[in-house]
Amino acid sequence: MKNKKENIKLNNCYQDMFEKIIELQTKYNNEIIAGTMMAQALRLYKTNLTDEGFKAMIEVIANSENNIKPFKVPKIN
Repeated sequence: MKNKKENIKLNNCYQDMFEKIIELQTKYNNEIIAGTMMAQALRLYKTNLTDEGFKAMIEVIANSENNIKPFKVPKIN
């Protein structure tokens, strides 16, 4: 049961962040938004993980290069 609740929370957080990103795109370019998000994410990981856990997370991020898919950007004709 907890796993289902955690999945719902994760999805809700993802949707909240997605909506905020859409809002920020009206004021900032994507590189500024992504850089800021990455910096904040790393600070959260650094705050909540052990040194070993943080290093492992950085490794996971670096090794995920081929699994990350870009957003589908609509084309205007």
